[in-house]
Amino acid sequence: MTTVKICGLTRPEDVEASVELGAALVGFNFVPTSPRCVSLDRARELAAAAPPWALRVGVFANESRDAIARAIQETPLDLVQLHRAVTEDDAAWCPLPIIAAVSAEGGTEDAPPREVLARLCAVLWDSSAGRGALGDWSAVATRRALPVRQFLAGGLHPDNVGEAIRSLRPDGVDVASGVESAPGVKDRALLARFFAAVREADRGSS
Repeated sequence: MTTVKICGLTRPEDVEASVELGAALVGFNFVPTSPRCVSLDRARELAAAAPPWALRVGVFANESRDAIARAIQETPLDLVQLHRAVTEDDAAWCPLPIIAAVSAEGGTEDAPPREVLARLCAVLWDSSAGRGALGDWSAVATRRALPVRQFLAGGLHPDNVGEAIRSLRPDGVDVASGVESAPGVKDRALLARFFAAVREADRGSS
């Protein structure tokens, strides 16, 4: 199945529901301006609710190295997702694999340089910058082969994720607001519909 990351989790019960339905990655937002931002204490609760096989992703933007390192140590986390330009220096100092969030509308021209890509875990094509706006993935549709996994994000929900998968064949999809009843509050029915749509799209492409 296409890998699914459920992001912006703020409640342990939503972490449990997400992984029960099939999420391989669960995301905790540490960006202060986000309505889904969680404290270190809450992040620890969320991480504890995830089974060992689910990867815990810390989402950051312009936070300092010290802040990121503290979150890695105290949560704990398995991956770091950066919503800013990722440099070779980032790849060198960060102790965890990095997912680089990149604007989808710029296409592969906005992707990190090859020397950085080779050291990343994945590229997340997202034109919404965490706002949940529908992304324009047309520039990514003809993307060149990249040496990392590629995820899609930006305005995905149960009614459009299948078409996104069929059109672009990403390695994974990332959703937050598209499966919520309120910011940070996941809706189990929407989660179930989202995973069902992903499975249906995968069956159609097999």
